Amino acid sequence: MNALFSFSNIVREVKSSLRLALPLIASEMIYALNGFFATVMIAHQGKAQLGANALGWGVYITVILFFIGVLSAVSIMVSHSYGAEDNNGIAQNFKQGIILAVVFALPMMIIMWFSSSLLGIVGQSPVVIYYAKPFFHSLIWGMLPLNLLIVMEQFLVGISRPKLVMWASIIQVPIQIFFYYVFLFGRFGFPKLGLTGIGYGLLISYSIGAVFFACYLSLNKDLKIYNLFNKWWKINRRFLFEMFRVGAPLGFIYCVEVALFAVVAFMMGRLGTVTLAAYQIGYQYWMIGLTLLFALTQATTVRVGHEVGRGNRDALTLSAFVNIGIGVVFMLMFCVAYIGFPLHLIALDLNINLTSNQPLIQKAVLYLSIISVLLLCDSVRLITFGALRGIKDTRFPVIASVIGFWCIAFPFSYIAAFKLGFGGEGIWWSIMFGLLAAAIILVVRFIRKIKLVDLTAMVTK
Repeated sequence: MNALFSFSNIVREVKSSLRLALPLIASEMIYALNGFFATVMIAHQGKAQLGANALGWGVYITVILFFIGVLSAVSIMVSHSYGAEDNNGIAQNFKQGIILAVVFALPMMIIMWFSSSLLGIVGQSPVVIYYAKPFFHSLIWGMLPLNLLIVMEQFLVGISRPKLVMWASIIQVPIQIFFYYVFLFGRFGFPKLGLTGIGYGLLISYSIGAVFFACYLSLNKDLKIYNLFNKWWKINRRFLFEMFRVGAPLGFIYCVEVALFAVVAFMMGRLGTVTLAAYQIGYQYWMIGLTLLFALTQATTVRVGHEVGRGNRDALTLSAFVNIGIGVVFMLMFCVAYIGFPLHLIALDLNINLTSNQPLIQKAVLYLSIISVLLLCDSVRLITFGALRGIKDTRFPVIASVIGFWCIAFPFSYIAAFKLGFGGEGIWWSIMFGLLAAAIILVVRFIRKIKLVDLTAMVTK
């Protein structure tokens, strides 16, 4: 074990992991900036619109993440086949992913359309509902191109080509921000659509991204050996069922976790418009840190997956723990920014000199300090989860997520906010304790699991 964690091995693994992770981090951070600038533009339209954005985005993410979780199994299975040098397996995993992407689009659209009816039931403000309902409906149209885009990106990550994903995001996100701007404010001859313009901006950018990737995968000479789009509609039951078996728990985990934040948004709304708006500002900066962690998590999954294909138990163990260390270091940087310079960050959303904004600013400053601690706990939890899914252990993390989010974070949030009177900060602290508990459970699971798992049997052929 000492030889495994030698300085030279750690340095080598840091280089390999960052080589894969940095393009993914750049890509995900660019996407996060997209949501960040959308929030900034919406904030200038008023507190009610900002609150409606928090509700709409929370439900939207909850709806899509189950299906995205299933589709993320593409990178896991492709990485295994890539490590084992199984070209047919790589192609089959991609094609079954495309089939699932098409099948999933319609139920995603239907669920999102009717989710707007929940707003009145859970006691949201009528003025927030007025802005939120058409926003919900506009978000459905980008579901199919989003699914196709995810499958193609996951494929490229699985075969260790993350740089293309980064460059695509560099092109795609400015397009999104441009159409947010013109639809929100009615510029350059476009109609003024308000919040609904976000949905149409997503449709346009997702469609452009999907077409770009499809052209690249079809025309790239190095990828022609896979025949990726040749009879892509043919079902291979073995690969399709294995992909759903691996991906469904991932989707359920994502849904369980993000559903909590949709519920949290509703609870914040019950505490008042100011609290809900402060939550949205905090959530905006939390998502930036979380986006970086998602990229590291995905890189960890692929690094572990490659070593699974090669049957190298020591290398995948080293990769998991080195990536946890990388995640903690990155999150410490976020802590410095969120605790040391909160007003500079909040000033991007609000005029911090206006007296009427002071109650909102005070809450947002407090939320940012709590979020910085939360991100440290989540770095361990998410990257360990990435290592576990790299060895196809996707069911046990469901238990850890349910315990952390719904057995600890949710009930304590309700008690702290509404029974003990701690308000929004009580909700954020409760979430932090839930994430810490889940992180401890997952680390213990990985240490035990890695000693017993059969790496050879894990690769689908």
